[in-house]
Amino acid sequence: MSARSDEPIDAATDFEELAARLRTQSDRAPGSDTDRVTIRSLEDVRTDSLVELLEAAETDHDAPGDLVFVLSRTNVERLLEREFDTDDVDELEDRLGRTVQVEGEMPDDTILLLAPDAIDGESITDPESIACGILGTDHDGSR
Repeated sequence: MSARSDEPIDAATDFEELAARLRTQSDRAPGSDTDRVTIRSLEDVRTDSLVELLEAAETDHDAPGDLVFVLSRTNVERLLEREFDTDDVDELEDRLGRTVQVEGEMPDDTILLLAPDAIDGESITDPESIACGILGTDHDGSR
């Protein structure tokens, strides 16, 4: 798992603050007539969970090929431990058909899938181009 210098989303972004803002922007908010973020509950960190989030985002996003996954280091490590046929982030990207950006400051209970221009720092500029996965407690008791 290596850090990349060509990260599509500015690594200086406060991902903890961004995740907190996104989690309150549900597209299913009652009475909401504004554009909102797609939010899905995910059971655990697995490739299938990421594909589920991707499928939800692709139905709502005009250019799904632009979407980038943002995961915490911990979640990438868990994912690679569980997926025996995936050894590193490059293989994960190949399986998903999407860029995966690993961020140390990303909360472990959140996975983001977004177009790089959907945010400006911690500001949400295009909520329809963002999907946020909220992770439940893993079966082994950890988050």
